[in-house]
Amino acid sequence: MKMLNNFFGISGVLSKTLHAYEQRPEQQAMAEAIDKALRNKNHLIVEAGTGVGKSLAYLVPVIEWVLDENSSSRYFGTNSLSGSSSKRVVVSTYTKALQRQLIEKELPFLRDNIFKNLRFALCLGSENYVCLRRLEQTKTHGLFEIDEIRETDALLNWIRGTDTGIRAEIDIRGSLWQKVCREGDLCYGKDCKLFNRCFYQKAKANERRAHVLVTNHHLFFAHIASGWQVLPHFDITVFDEAHELEDVAADYLGVEISNYKLKHLLDSILSTHGKGLLIRLKWLSQSDFSEANALLNMVRIKGDIFFQELAQRLNNLTTLRIHEKGFAGDTISEPLSKLFNQLGGVYKASGDEDEKKGIIALMNRCEEFLNSLKTILMQELEGYVYWTEKDGKMLRFVATPIEIAKLLKTGVFDNLSSAILTSATLSINNNFDYIKERLGLQDAEGLLLESPFNYKEQSILYIADDLSEPRAKDFEERLIDRLKKILEIMRGRTLVLFTSYSLLNKAYDTVDVAGVKIYKQGDADSYRLIEKFKNDNNSALFGTYTFWQGIDVPGDDLQCVIITKLPFAVPDAPITEARMEALQREDKDPFSHYQVPQAAILLKQGFGRLIRTKTDKGIIAILDSRLMTKGYGVHFLNSLPECRMTTAIDDIRDFLADSQNTPNNKLLRQS
Repeated sequence: MKMLNNFFGISGVLSKTLHAYEQRPEQQAMAEAIDKALRNKNHLIVEAGTGVGKSLAYLVPVIEWVLDENSSSRYFGTNSLSGSSSKRVVVSTYTKALQRQLIEKELPFLRDNIFKNLRFALCLGSENYVCLRRLEQTKTHGLFEIDEIRETDALLNWIRGTDTGIRAEIDIRGSLWQKVCREGDLCYGKDCKLFNRCFYQKAKANERRAHVLVTNHHLFFAHIASGWQVLPHFDITVFDEAHELEDVAADYLGVEISNYKLKHLLDSILSTHGKGLLIRLKWLSQSDFSEANALLNMVRIKGDIFFQELAQRLNNLTTLRIHEKGFAGDTISEPLSKLFNQLGGVYKASGDEDEKKGIIALMNRCEEFLNSLKTILMQELEGYVYWTEKDGKMLRFVATPIEIAKLLKTGVFDNLSSAILTSATLSINNNFDYIKERLGLQDAEGLLLESPFNYKEQSILYIADDLSEPRAKDFEERLIDRLKKILEIMRGRTLVLFTSYSLLNKAYDTVDVAGVKIYKQGDADSYRLIEKFKNDNNSALFGTYTFWQGIDVPGDDLQCVIITKLPFAVPDAPITEARMEALQREDKDPFSHYQVPQAAILLKQGFGRLIRTKTDKGIIAILDSRLMTKGYGVHFLNSLPECRMTTAIDDIRDFLADSQNTPNNKLLRQS
């Protein structure tokens, strides 16, 4: 505890090394609670409001713990370790932006100024790394397409200069990258002649030497699903943005097939453009080649029939829950099994060990697809919900675990010395009952820390209590009219959050405010849209769930957030429906136990987009009158930061007028 005082106190290490450091009691309280949890080997849930500085609050105690376990010289000293670190921590985030912040800002600062021994690494999925062997193989066998020549030249030039081999460094289309990236089941490991130059192997060696591994929830649960085979051993985990854990875990602990997965499998064997494994087997007889090709074409035809039937059953729906076994006719298994056997014959005939590794990898993929198809079609897994989804041209057939609390408890938390879960949005009505129940953490300790920001002075919450409820016929018309009035007052710098694309598009087509440019989700990628919004003083940004969280627009670039509806999950969405049914079987009300808490957490995320610094000022407008007319509205309001509240739209103008008189504030602009 004294050591943490030396870090976070007004005369502590951080105040002497971090520019513009502000002492925050909440930050020190969080660090002390984490330190205690680590020492006592407990799990801890911490809600840290915006501005607490939670990254440093968890990094300092976990680094202290790791270095204390690994070395007697923890900081300002020489490195007593060589080779692999015996103790390490994983920090898992949901967004890439937070990963970059940790790797490029916080961790380098702590290493350079405090913990001289500290080693850390960014952990990415293997498909993010170029495979030099596959690149050489693709060049040698002429597997690049004609329209890929320009990108191929750029790829080869990049290879000569890169130190990491990570895809993020180069702008390259997915189809080309798929031919040259590392794929685990196609990796030769130490038998590869390029092993010593392999970017992925260098990254793994760096991970084994690191004290702190920074990854994301998706890779973390890929690690769990693989039997803990992806990441080096670790003892504790910090889950930042922990409100996303349930959905990510359910996704990765499920089973899935898709038309894209089938196409990738078949193209890896032999594509319709004449590329793939079979082309590289120069010794293969013409008859064997023709037979394999015929089987491939048959699987393609039967696969198209299977997925077309799924599309017809969807009947213009985006998702559809499947209740009965054998929902679709299995047209794939027979030809795919024959293809598997044909590849087995090719494997036996090959006299080249490298070829054999490539063949067996594709056979394993065939077998995995067959097993997944049978599991889903015959609904072999108890406690799973089965559903299909159409996303653009992709069709998925999925089995998702309904309740993951037990899976997480026995498969993750019971295997960790300590797990620290943190986010700005984990509590409902000032308690952690909901998140504990959903994640199997009933025995975890909890700490609720409010934001150090003065929301009463910095913000005003406007609730449109006079609007119709969402089920009313005139709801959308009246909501759009109110949205337009607020935009006329704000003259831009407004983020508008929707719960559906249909309402977003209707508002976009209807709202026309002179001098205000409207950007909407889908017109460009999210990053570019946000940059356009920041650079245009008189603009509004319309978005759905992607924009409710993870967006950080501090200062005058964002001055108003409009939330069109309370973000209740669609009750007949397959996973939501199945989770609600599970609660009913336990004699629990699914609306109060699941729908309200889930929506309240997302509402808090949307609310949190507005005030990002101590000098920010602005308006939150919620155009859903149920906050005031329904009994559950109090649960939403109690979960939000305490701020001034109004139901009069003229108070928005008054707030702006008051803000105009605040030094260094530019809320009012000449229109």
